[in-house]
Amino acid sequence: MKKYNLSILVILLISLITGSVNAQQNISQAGYYHLSIGDFEVIALSDGTVPVQAKELLNNDKKIPALLKKEFLSDTVETSINTYLIRTGKKLILLDAGSGNLFGSQFGGALIKSFEKAGFKPEDVTDILITHIHLDHTGGLSLDGKMIFPNATIHINQKETDFWKIHEKETAADSRGIFSNRQSYLNFKIYLDSGKVKTFKGDTTLFPGLSTHEYAGHTVGHTIYAIESKGKQLVFWGDLIHVAAVQFSGAEIPNEYDFDKVKAAVQRKKAYGQAAAGGYLVAADHISFPGIGHVRTAVNGYVWVPVNFGAEK
Repeated sequence: MKKYNLSILVILLISLITGSVNAQQNISQAGYYHLSIGDFEVIALSDGTVPVQAKELLNNDKKIPALLKKEFLSDTVETSINTYLIRTGKKLILLDAGSGNLFGSQFGGALIKSFEKAGFKPEDVTDILITHIHLDHTGGLSLDGKMIFPNATIHINQKETDFWKIHEKETAADSRGIFSNRQSYLNFKIYLDSGKVKTFKGDTTLFPGLSTHEYAGHTVGHTIYAIESKGKQLVFWGDLIHVAAVQFSGAEIPNEYDFDKVKAAVQRKKAYGQAAAGGYLVAADHISFPGIGHVRTAVNGYVWVPVNFGAEK
């Protein structure tokens, strides 16, 4: 059977972490940001950051150094881990749950601090929308075998749960990505075993004005979510982008942790083009916090335009 050193795998998963970037695990900033989308209130919550080596993550593509330099970045990029609260009526909906302690004590893991600073408690969450099962999206669902969001129902694409039911136990055929992300499935499985998970298939409407859209490739059931109200729209991208400085100019560049690299590239190109053509807001888990903005076309791809800052009322 193939054997792995877990500590090495965690380091590889976050793209060969180095000590050259001071990741903001302790969140000295506020850690939350409010905006309105029609009748929806959206609150971006920071789970902290993690430094990644862009060349290692993105297949050592020859375009990477110049693209990073253009954005005043080195190869080690401090990457945000963003989650989002959606408040509508009596529901408080969390989109993705951060990394918890699965990146160790130095990186990520700040979601609950951001919750508290924004005036919420984990017990307030009624529903959780999961884009996919990876460390930095479902790692924060539980800790030491206990649910962090005990009153929440989790919604997830059935393809994700079907995949991980098959891969729950270690086998000789495990890829690095499967082995490294198994604990994030186990952190999710506590809710599954408690009957607190509702799966869906393909594209559907979960709640009035809130819909799911399957963009499989990064994982087998990777799903994005959209809210629409009073002519305004916001689309939550999950892992359609990791390093904006590179991928908006090179959506075709393979990502080390894409389950299907060819299909994932097709989905990135599709999503970037749709966002630019549609002019709607996008919320991305790994674009600099709060990770909300627009996409517009450029000569060699696309450009990210961060949302204009609005002071909290």
